[in-house]
Amino acid sequence: MRAKLGSFWQQISLLLNDFTQSEAIAPVSGEFVKGINFGGFAVTIQGHRWDAYSQALATGLSLPEAQTLQTQVLPQPYASRETRNMLNSLVYRPERLELTQSLPNGQYELYLWLIENYQSDWHDFALTINGALVAQNLGKLRVGNWARYGGYAATVTDGTLRMTLSTDRPGVDAHWMGLSIFRV
Repeated sequence: MRAKLGSFWQQISLLLNDFTQSEAIAPVSGEFVKGINFGGFAVTIQGHRWDAYSQALATGLSLPEAQTLQTQVLPQPYASRETRNMLNSLVYRPERLELTQSLPNGQYELYLWLIENYQSDWHDFALTINGALVAQNLGKLRVGNWARYGGYAATVTDGTLRMTLSTDRPGVDAHWMGLSIFRV
């Protein structure tokens, strides 16, 4: 009974926070093109409607051999209800996720959204975009902490964006919660 009451009060606290707090994340300049909630439903984040994973797969997204998972981690710092939903749905695969996304040719800025949902400092990812290493040490967070990484510049010249999120630690899953894409 005590656990149920604790969970009840935690839910009430989150609901009140949704009315009184805002996410401490800077807005992005550029034209919003697409947001993808990996493993989850359509959400609205920072005023932009993101695709559900199933919708993204039907409109040019490919993530071979990726599995989906729903978690229930309480994000820190505060995240809105829609952002919490996105952060708690994910795709994963042992060691390496390879993504392709159909996009018109052009210049883009990419943002990755990650939360540590297992153990503090467990994940440590490298990101390549169109074959070039653009970032390392992504996802090295305390349990429950989340981050939006980017913006990473990407040029699409053949109608396809290619991204790889990987770890060099055997047996550790690469996981991805969200991706937002802006035209610059």
